[in-house]
Amino acid sequence: MPGTAAAAVLDLFVEEPVLGSDSRFFREAGVAFGHPTVGPIGDDELPEPVTRRPDLRKRRFTALQLPFDLEELRSGQRYVKAMVRLTFDCDVRAVTVSCTTSDETVEVRTFGVGRNQLSCVLSARQDGAGFAPSAQLAAAVLEAPLRPTLVTGTIDASVTFTHRQFGVSTRRQAEPERPLRFSLDLATGSYAIDGAG
Repeated sequence: MPGTAAAAVLDLFVEEPVLGSDSRFFREAGVAFGHPTVGPIGDDELPEPVTRRPDLRKRRFTALQLPFDLEELRSGQRYVKAMVRLTFDCDVRAVTVSCTTSDETVEVRTFGVGRNQLSCVLSARQDGAGFAPSAQLAAAVLEAPLRPTLVTGTIDASVTFTHRQFGVSTRRQAEPERPLRFSLDLATGSYAIDGAG
């Protein structure tokens, strides 16, 4: 990530069939995640339906920001789609979900309001054009119990990219061997991502 050290990198692999029933996996891409930040949310920053809830004072509302960046691809390759997903193991739900990008050619869609699984999906605005890596910032307002403040979960990602060779362009999908595990303290902001942090 430009100017900052990544907190973790999720390696993404393409499966290639070989003779017989076996496959080989090649690392073709990666997603670098920056340091997550958390902060308290005031009542005036919450959506109006949430402020009218009778259990408002029995829940913790926290702003979460997680920067991430797609890794540069090899020559002749362009991203056409990327998905980053954050899944919480415990009683944590999103009140709002958003994602911003520094690339105007990228369309961003987000999912996960009311759920424990938040997703950001990036795709090229112009069909077939593809897009280059750029800085993204995923943000959410999380709702969780007052105690405990430590939450755990996984960070997952997948990408689809075009691969041009000998004048022929094909699409490939790259996925991780396994998601990254994380723990995050919603009160202090301390975290660990697969042992880093």
